[in-house]
Amino acid sequence: MATMNTCQHPTRPTALKLALRIRAECARESAKRASVTRVGPSLFAALIVAATLTHVASAQSPAKQSAAFFKSDKVLDLVIDLGPKDLDALRRNPRAYAKATLKDGDKTYKDIGIHIKGAAGSFRGIDDKPGLTLNMNKFDQEKLFYGMDKWHLANSVQDPSYLSELICGELFRAAGVPAARVAHATLTINGRKRGLYYLKEGYDKHFLHQQFKNHHGNLYDGGFLREIDQPLQLLMGRADVKDRADLKALAAAAREPDAKKRFDRLEKVLDMDRFISYLVLEAITWDWDGYPMNRNNYRLYHDPERDKIVFLPSGMDQMFGNPGGPILPGFQGMVASAVVNSPEGKKRYYARMAEIHKDIFKPDVMLKRLDELQARVQPVLRSIDKGAGNDFPNQVNRLRDGIRQRHKSIEQQLKNIK
Repeated sequence: MATMNTCQHPTRPTALKLALRIRAECARESAKRASVTRVGPSLFAALIVAATLTHVASAQSPAKQSAAFFKSDKVLDLVIDLGPKDLDALRRNPRAYAKATLKDGDKTYKDIGIHIKGAAGSFRGIDDKPGLTLNMNKFDQEKLFYGMDKWHLANSVQDPSYLSELICGELFRAAGVPAARVAHATLTINGRKRGLYYLKEGYDKHFLHQQFKNHHGNLYDGGFLREIDQPLQLLMGRADVKDRADLKALAAAAREPDAKKRFDRLEKVLDMDRFISYLVLEAITWDWDGYPMNRNNYRLYHDPERDKIVFLPSGMDQMFGNPGGPILPGFQGMVASAVVNSPEGKKRYYARMAEIHKDIFKPDVMLKRLDELQARVQPVLRSIDKGAGNDFPNQVNRLRDGIRQRHKSIEQQLKNIK
């Protein structure tokens, strides 16, 4: 895939920088070739315009760069180098950012920030197969990686298929719920190959810019097993709503004892259509470790354009584990429970479940997509770990079986409701 070398051209130069560069080049040429006609003002202006247009045409916006990357079928071969001090820092404090050098083919990105990610089930130390969060601009504001500032390398230790988050993210996006895109990469750290990873875009300003008209709202991290009325980390948007008034309003609406009033209050502060779609998809995929069922693995965005909260899924690496589960599970999340335990919320939930089951959750389409992904990933995995590569079809088949069985179960349960 032909992409711009982002470490050399991370941002679009201003017209002034282009003008100064052209002026310097013209001066050097004049000194070398006295016979060359001196560049006049009109020609100089024309050169500025031509150079600007040429650069604009050749340079892709971050959104276009990331779109092209995630549409490709390339599996990256990434290398991370850490100095002794930074390596030791990650051993002592794995959640704090350390400096590293990232190499992707002939491109080198120096002084990026990395820290180890993962909770109880997926956390691995830096000397093992660590999951990583990478921040291109943590120490230097001039770099993007295929249009991304923040992104993740997930070790997928809880998903031997390496495909769950990718296929489920596509399902969520097809239903209108924003979700991170996923690709794949191999990773070498300090000369030692660590294995296959799935590469996921981060929830940052670039992601928000693609998904929302106004990307300056508050973005919260749900953290580990935290409800919305607990202290959630504010990731972005400190100039938006002050003192977490957006979350407080959402929690207050969810606590309203009267079911009809509760739904009406929630609809004023929550993007209800998207939230119901989110709930339905969490149930379809049986995301037992997401917000609705376990108050975990989620982000919240306050959309200033509509002054409403949007829930974003995360950590979808253990999906379709209970194909026969109820289509309306016992939701534990405060907002999820508040919505479906109101007459209007339950009515709209079942209606959206039937709609998504019919029009979006299509096993044939998903299984064909899994075939494509298996053909891409298996040769790479086999080249790293022959045993895992040979077992890979079995792991993908488990995901295939879960999708087929879940679709049939939902179909039957919907008939019983009618």
